[in-house]
Amino acid sequence: MDEPFDSSSSLRAGKLRVKSPVGGSPNKDAPSRRDVFRMFDRIAPRYDLLNHLLSFNRDKAWRRKMTLLLPSKANLTLLDLATGTGDQLLSLYDSGKIVSGVGVDPAEGMLAIGREKIERRKLTSALSLIPGSAEELPFGDRSFDVVTISFGIRNVTDVDLALREMHRVLKPGGRALILEFSLPRNTVIRHGYLMYFRYILPLLGGFISGDREAYRYLNQTVESFPYGDQFTELMLEAGFCDVKHTPLTFGVATIYQGDKL
Repeated sequence: MDEPFDSSSSLRAGKLRVKSPVGGSPNKDAPSRRDVFRMFDRIAPRYDLLNHLLSFNRDKAWRRKMTLLLPSKANLTLLDLATGTGDQLLSLYDSGKIVSGVGVDPAEGMLAIGREKIERRKLTSALSLIPGSAEELPFGDRSFDVVTISFGIRNVTDVDLALREMHRVLKPGGRALILEFSLPRNTVIRHGYLMYFRYILPLLGGFISGDREAYRYLNQTVESFPYGDQFTELMLEAGFCDVKHTPLTFGVATIYQGDKL
């Protein structure tokens, strides 16, 4: 289940820019992304624990998989969007290919935890975290070798704009890597997955975090967001080339890869 698929679909995704994915909810049921960072600030203290617990620790393996898709050259400059508490930024830095990295996220509560991790590892000279939005990046054109976003692209209000911003700040020959939840193709696995996401996850997440609504939002956004060929089409429209997607763990998550000419 971890082999890449080349994008060749003519599927189109519409406004948000999002159209309902196969097996997903109609887009009119998608929850609002406006001020979603406030929700992440509320759950920040338990965010890492719940990520590991509710994914059965698969989130760690998925983040490590991202490092295998980095460009082959060394001394890469990295921009990690929706960086949250910095787990993806740190995982990519540990590959040994990253010389410097910046994480961007609108949720200051999450960034505060990430900065503590960076300071504990004495990496403040190489890594930094700043508040900001993926839709309005405070960087010049052609600034980074790699731009990543993990479990965050579905939270932005304008997906097309965020993708175009990612493309803008990449250097020629640079690469975008996007890790996001998706829906399994297998009907039986998808049914079990949706049962877990709709009923069990909100209960467990709400009990541990004290914010059940945050974990209802999670399953609603996953079900209403495009994945697979639909999302690779959005990347192509934003200007990326050689776009591929790699399903992970029976398709419950997917890594999307696109390069800039």
